[in-house]
Amino acid sequence: MSNDSLAFQWEVIAQGGEGPGVRSRHCFAHDHEMRATILVGGIIWQRGGTLHSDTWELRNGAWHWIDCTPAPPARHRGAMVYDAVRGGCLLFGGQGSLGQMFDDTWYYSRQCWRRWRGRWFASGPAPRCGHALAFDEEAGVAVLFGGIAKGDVSLGDTWMFDGARWQGVSGPGPDARRYAAFAYDPVLSSCVLHGGSEDDQGRRQFGDTWLFRAGVWSRLPGGFDTDCRDDHGLAYHYAAARLVMLDGLGGRRGILVREPNAWRPATVTPLHPRHQCAPLVWDTALNGLVLHGGEACHGGPQMDATLVLRSQ
Repeated sequence: MSNDSLAFQWEVIAQGGEGPGVRSRHCFAHDHEMRATILVGGIIWQRGGTLHSDTWELRNGAWHWIDCTPAPPARHRGAMVYDAVRGGCLLFGGQGSLGQMFDDTWYYSRQCWRRWRGRWFASGPAPRCGHALAFDEEAGVAVLFGGIAKGDVSLGDTWMFDGARWQGVSGPGPDARRYAAFAYDPVLSSCVLHGGSEDDQGRRQFGDTWLFRAGVWSRLPGGFDTDCRDDHGLAYHYAAARLVMLDGLGGRRGILVREPNAWRPATVTPLHPRHQCAPLVWDTALNGLVLHGGEACHGGPQMDATLVLRSQ
């Protein structure tokens, strides 16, 4: 499929009381074994910044609230990804209702949460929120990068999780940042990281693209630099066989796809409202990329719709 013929279409499949409702900064992942997209927590500005701890499953286009006890405490700006080796959704970190940063690790599988507890001498990532998390299918590990530590400090560290322990990764890598987009690209057999911001004021945003493969970071050449953006969705569209990037905060409207030598714009109809703080995942049952909710701007109006992005 050439880039000239590559086109996408958004479809609203749920809205209002048909699902989790208005929210953003939630955790979002697709359980390929169960063929269900999982949504956890998030924030609702219209209720004074209320944080949630609820769990929802999107199965065949319909949302279902799941009664889970125990469950991760209420949070926003955590990160979650499907662990294809161990068969469950892995959640790490986030920020709680008192402003505290979490460093807990949870697994969700078959409508049950369990907290991962390493041995007493085990170490892992420092408490944080706003970090990036992807699953490296080639290596069979989850990869975590950056985020925000206590004191509003941006982080630039990298960690891998193999289901038994967290392990820090040494060596050069991307500059410290928060709100970067991160996803696995099966064509490159690598996790791809794009953009982010050094702070919440946008004084220094990024438009660079990095690969993480075999425990090593490498920056892609200048053709893969874009306009600066953060809090944007990034996921692989299996039907279109392309990595797809949304606009997020600061990016030009529309979507970009990764071609061999650069990011290129693709046709999309209708032109969706600007979504940020709404993760993007591939849903095998719906044959498209799914997002829910989001914000029009940081702390601004929020959405309540569930959208699917399909290739035409």
